[in-house]
Order: sequence, then structure tokens, then C-alpha cells
Amino acid sequence: MGGWGSGGGRNATKTTDLRRIDLADLRRLNMLRECGPRLFCWSRNGESVASVGVEYRRTKIILKYRVREYGGEWTPIREEIPLARTAQKFGGERIWFVCPGCGRRCRAIYGGDYFRCRKCHKATYPSQYEDYYNRLISRAQDVRIKLGASGGMDELFPPKPKWMRWKTYRRLERDDELAGAMFWAMLREYDPIIRGE
Repeated sequence: MGGWGSGGGRNATKTTDLRRIDLADLRRLNMLRECGPRLFCWSRNGESVASVGVEYRRTKIILKYRVREYGGEWTPIREEIPLARTAQKFGGERIWFVCPGCGRRCRAIYGGDYFRCRKCHKATYPSQYEDYYNRLISRAQDVRIKLGASGGMDELFPPKPKWMRWKTYRRLERDDELAGAMFWAMLREYDPIIRGE
């Protein structure tokens, strides 16, 4: 594992390059109940850029969408993604997609021409190619965005949401402080104006 040539390199397909359907998003949108087909959309800057019809059944999810190759004719696709269920420790069950390509259970599937797991698409996470400092700063920016701020490191850390525990908020605040120190140190190292030259 991790030998020469593994991982696909920096030019490998990234998960951000593919359309993603996550079971958590389907649950949040109340699409995990049998009520007929619903539309799952992807948007960019508030504008819808792609959509897929989703129909939930207890044992599978049916996806209906169209694809085309480089300006050719649209091809309609109807795809069935099996679902698996595992019992939870304190009752209830967790739902998983079963990848039609490899049979692996996964929480998210990614669409190219067909929806498959990340491994079938040979897709990597963008953070796999970031060094430690950039990964730390990316994580801090993600936290700021989740707390309702813009994600800019030059702004004050956002106030605690009323639903969050103080212990969690203090930990996030400490992590952000460390990431902020790294951010400004990196900026001083690369920017002659900040260094005072």
C-alpha cells in the first residue's frame, strides 16, 4: 500500500470533479422515504447546474438522469443502486449504498457516466495533496464556514451558535488560533510586504 505509482498523482480525478450523492444529504432533504420520484440538484453560485431523479425504495435507490459525450446526443440512464442496512449499537439501523461496480458499502456515490463509489472512479480527496499547514488552514476555514462566517482567516472567529456545547466551541477556537498562527507565519514567509522589505 502506498508504493510507487499509487494514488494516481496530482492529476488524478478528484472527488470535487464528480457529482456526489451522499446519504446524509438525502436524509436531510427527506428523500429517504417512499413517496415517488424527487429531484436532487447540484448548484453553483445559486444556479442549478445538474440534476438527477431519485426514487427511494426500501432495498434500492433508482436514479434517472441523462449523459452525453462532448456535444453528442443525450443518452437517458436508469440506474438502480442497492441499499444495505446495518444494526446500530443502541437500536435502529444505518443505511449504506452498495456500489454496483465493486459491491462495497459506502455512504456516498459519485457520478461520471454512472454512479459508483470513490474507489471505482479512482478518485482522490483534494486534501490528500495538501501539506500539513495547508490542510490545517483548510480545516479551519471549513469550521468558520460551518459556524456561519465567510471562512476568511483575517476575520474574527465567529460567535458560538446556541446549539453547540461550550467545550466543543473552545476546542474549535483553539484549533483556529493555531491555524491562524500558521497562516500568518506562512504569509510572512512568502510576502515581502508583510515582512517589511
